[in-house]
Amino acid sequence: MRRRTLLRGAAGIAAAQSAFPAAPAARSIQLHTDLQVKPGSEQKLLDDFHKLFLPRIRKAPGFIDAKLVRFVKANVGSAPERYNYRLIQIFESEALREKWLQMEEHKVAWHTAIESHVQTPFVAYLYEVAAEGKPSR
Repeated sequence: MRRRTLLRGAAGIAAAQSAFPAAPAARSIQLHTDLQVKPGSEQKLLDDFHKLFLPRIRKAPGFIDAKLVRFVKANVGSAPERYNYRLIQIFESEALREKWLQMEEHKVAWHTAIESHVQTPFVAYLYEVAAEGKPSR
């Protein structure tokens, strides 16, 4: 008897959940910043990315990932005229990324670890993840 009651209760919960589908998951954002590293500063930028930038940004609310990528070649189209690195920061939302900008840790992470090694101006593009695939194993 108890089993039937539990099964009816579970069926009721499942029916209620299907009647009110969950809200779509929020899409993460990516900030891509194109940088021109100062001559002779490349190794210092890489060292500071690991020693100063990453430990601080990992404390940011909503932080997912960060990458510093170096331009290799243009497969299609022409190469960027001046930018040789791209900093990619991934957050759960733009609102959480903006909170990171207000944190004291951001000043050290950005101004000391990154900005001090690049020539200005740099450009930044904000993207919202529209679709993604996970590797199959």
